[in-house]
Amino acid sequence: MTSIPTPSGVWTLRLGGISLLLHRRSWLMFTLLVLVLLGLTVLATSLGSGHLGVRDVIATLTGNGSRLQEIMVFKIRLPRVAAAIIAGLAMGMAGCLIQTLVRNRLATPDMIGVNEGASLAVVVFALYLTLGNWPWWASPLGAALAAAALFALCRRPGEQSYLFIVIGIALSELLGALGDFAMSTQPLAHLGSIYLWTMGHFAGVSYQTVKPVALLLLLLCPLMALVNRPLALLRFGDATAQNLGVKVPLVQLGVLALAIVVAALGTAIGGPVVFIAMTAPILASWLARDNLAPLWLSALCGAVLLLGSDTLVRVLAQPEEIPTGIMTRLLGGILLLGLLLKDRRGAD
Repeated sequence: MTSIPTPSGVWTLRLGGISLLLHRRSWLMFTLLVLVLLGLTVLATSLGSGHLGVRDVIATLTGNGSRLQEIMVFKIRLPRVAAAIIAGLAMGMAGCLIQTLVRNRLATPDMIGVNEGASLAVVVFALYLTLGNWPWWASPLGAALAAAALFALCRRPGEQSYLFIVIGIALSELLGALGDFAMSTQPLAHLGSIYLWTMGHFAGVSYQTVKPVALLLLLLCPLMALVNRPLALLRFGDATAQNLGVKVPLVQLGVLALAIVVAALGTAIGGPVVFIAMTAPILASWLARDNLAPLWLSALCGAVLLLGSDTLVRVLAQPEEIPTGIMTRLLGGILLLGLLLKDRRGAD
């Protein structure tokens, strides 16, 4: 029996009678990003008002730290680090899903109103309806309403990408204005934590919010793995994907729903942090080169970028606390200008 040659750039993993083809560069980059994220986690945990070296952090994580070090690491610093990682994973995945669906790098949850819808729901519940607990669970509700309005106004996102983005930007501005109006009706003394959260802030985040969000993301991972292949085929166009057996309307609706929920979960932790969802898939595509929909690489890129931004803003602003969203705006604005200038040179 003639064996089928393995394509170049691919590893073959055989499990009994099953053969899996693994994209070599993607898995190498995946491993590299995991190592970078682990190193960044240790570095971020060591930084803060109290002196704690990298060796002290490693010793504490392995159970050899003092009682004071354990409190600093596990009670104060790790919750913030975990929050940035989980939010970054969610934003990276949501950005990859929407960018691939719409086939446009500017189509991200923070550009099309999803994040603003999630933020508006949390603000409304926090100001008017919640008694005591932080209403992170309201985030998916607001995101779903925003996405429903967007989908009603533009029913074919894969074919009308620029219209989809323009309508999304208008919707984002409208929802953001409603959130600002809701906050402006309240006394300033009640708005401190909410206002910082709307700017993208991870200080003071507890495991009480991070754990349920992480669990929900974990439960959604099999669904994202299921849509990964048909999502990659959608990049060739709706007609080509349909000829290859993809049920285009069903896949588009499922991908959009997944992206909405995942983006809302990321927003629920630290607020509507912008540009991570746009930057992570672009960086992941550049790392993977020929991988059509690098979903898991995008997730890791999002985690590295958001944790790196949070760590950088802590170092530059110490001992003050300023929102991480300010740093992502700076870095994302530079990237967006670079992309626009590159596209203009290509057009010339």
